[in-house]
Amino acid sequence: MRIALAVTGTIPSRGYGGTQRQVDWLAGEFARLGHRVVLIVDPGSSHPLCEVRHASSEAQCRAAIPADADIVHFHSWFLDVPFPTLNTAHGFSPEKPRPQANWSFVSASHARNHGRKTFVYNGFPTDTYRLAGLKNDHLLFLAGIARASKNLNRAVDLAKKFNLPLDIAGGSRWRLLTRSQVRRDGVFFKSLGSRFRFHGVVDGEEKLRLLGAAKAFLNPIAWEEPFGMAPVEAMLCGTPVLTTRRGAMPEIVDDDTGRFFDSDEEFAAALDAIAGLSPQRCRDSAVDRFPISRTAKGYLDLYARILDGETLP
Repeated sequence: MRIALAVTGTIPSRGYGGTQRQVDWLAGEFARLGHRVVLIVDPGSSHPLCEVRHASSEAQCRAAIPADADIVHFHSWFLDVPFPTLNTAHGFSPEKPRPQANWSFVSASHARNHGRKTFVYNGFPTDTYRLAGLKNDHLLFLAGIARASKNLNRAVDLAKKFNLPLDIAGGSRWRLLTRSQVRRDGVFFKSLGSRFRFHGVVDGEEKLRLLGAAKAFLNPIAWEEPFGMAPVEAMLCGTPVLTTRRGAMPEIVDDDTGRFFDSDEEFAAALDAIAGLSPQRCRDSAVDRFPISRTAKGYLDLYARILDGETLP
């Protein structure tokens, strides 16, 4: 099949780039399955297994679509084009109009929150993640630290109350002074002290080291998380997740990979419970449920339905 995958941003991504990483991995898996893939991405992008065409505007994106494409899969842009299309939403924007047909989302709750039904879970090249040789006693917070919805404020409060060391990745401490909500919460000053260690934006080996060595991944989100890539990456490194029940988290976290909490009392019980979880079983659960091969199959099934003339509900 001739597949065009379109996304804004650069591939390979640096730092977070969650949507771009998903498209990068998906393109590679399609290519390994024998499909002919064209990536339509920002200038400066490359991919070892696929043809890459650069676009930095809607007009350039349209022009980059190969004339013999069987299907165009938009992960951004979301253009009306004279080809069969699938549109995958990665963010949370239920108020946004979606006049195009054939939308998919990245979890059941993500689809439901947008009034839709179709979803395919994100996937990961699971062999690139590994168990750590040793665990420390630190919790890890890894997210955009200046995004109030990720709730670093709550993570800092919990670390103080329960006397826990907290590694913080996802930006430099000064970023806490640049967004109004976290500035009002005083997170910059609350996070001063030796128990808090800021690591900036991490990637590669440093990211794997932090994910694998942590006692638990602390994810006290305060929004309807569409999927949650970092929690799954922690699980793939054998690190259980402590999280709220918002968004997709009840779909992502199971009994082998973490526990839920809302109140401080629930957090204390969850912290005790994860001590009995096996790092190997945690990893095995994530490997079984979220490989990129399963994501590719899910999208190929949707492509087949669209090419057969079905309009996705």
